[in-house]
Amino acid sequence: MKFKILVFLFLGIFTHVLFAQSLANSQAAADDATRRLEEALRGGSAASGNTQNAPAAQVTRGGERPAWVINPYATLSQDHYVAAVGYASNRAEAERRALANLVVFFGISIDTRLEVTSIYSEAVNNGLISSSENTHVNDTIATAASLNNLIGAQVVSVWDDGRGTVNVLAYIEKERTAVIYTQLIRLNQSNIENLTRMSNAEKNTFTGLQRFRLAVILAGINAEYAGIVSLVGGSTVSLNITTADSLNLEIQNIIRNISVGFSITGDSNNRVRDAFARVLNSEGLRTQGSNTPYVLEISINMAEAVFPNNNFIFCRFTVNANLVERATGSVILSFTITDREGHTTYEEAQARSYLRIERMITESYPGLLREYLAALMPQ
Repeated sequence: MKFKILVFLFLGIFTHVLFAQSLANSQAAADDATRRLEEALRGGSAASGNTQNAPAAQVTRGGERPAWVINPYATLSQDHYVAAVGYASNRAEAERRALANLVVFFGISIDTRLEVTSIYSEAVNNGLISSSENTHVNDTIATAASLNNLIGAQVVSVWDDGRGTVNVLAYIEKERTAVIYTQLIRLNQSNIENLTRMSNAEKNTFTGLQRFRLAVILAGINAEYAGIVSLVGGSTVSLNITTADSLNLEIQNIIRNISVGFSITGDSNNRVRDAFARVLNSEGLRTQGSNTPYVLEISINMAEAVFPNNNFIFCRFTVNANLVERATGSVILSFTITDREGHTTYEEAQARSYLRIERMITESYPGLLREYLAALMPQ
């Protein structure tokens, strides 16, 4: 016996700016935050962790070991800077380790979730969330999205001990860091407001779910930024930062209020319909109502098949199930199974086929649906 599952995922994407009037206030706030971020970046050295615009690091080789190798604050004021030392067999790796140690000070994981970085950066580059036409600002925001770089971090001193070890001192200026990351928080907060402002009818759709999930990512990044601001002596109390937990609660409500109807041909006593309904219900989706925003269009085709030298009569079946958005008529999730069952009579072979269809739906459709729901992100 063979069966084949054909999957086509058509994920919804943001194609244009919706609700322009209702977004005006928060868009203006985002633009203002971007402007202030540009000003903060112009007021200091390199953003995004590279040092191409920063003063050249002081480099020495051999001689007495500098005091900063043991104590990074030997030459820097702890009131004004956060500093860290890294060492390796070459300068490039030593610099990477020094900057990584700065990141660790702020409690940020070096093993950043690449998926978050990619989604955030793509959202910036595609204009799904506000940034700026200023390339420098866009690069800063995209770099900050990785959460394993600190904007403005730079190398100040390098010492090669002459015996195969290079030591590097890196630092970040507290006051400027607080200003920059506060503006990044404001920018993300305004984007969260843009993404989540919609009517209930708009909200309780897969597109609404998509927008809230992007907002959750921004909220998670803001939590990291808030930690940075706090550790350099700043405060985010007045920013009224939206939490990822509150957005996730709303996501649960959205999923519970998304309704899926059915259009089915070839079923027997609603057995196939009910099998799909159980899967949808298990993910929190409703399967009631006649004018639902989504409809699962299911077609079941069965045909008799007889093989030479075989006493069994076979029923070959194919089930196609397309999840369709009524408003656009587009298929957003497609599922196909095909196989056969045999018995001494065609009627028994059909009965066995329905049992097998139910089992295949139960085994395969939940994972496909969860993958779709989890992947509802702007591309």
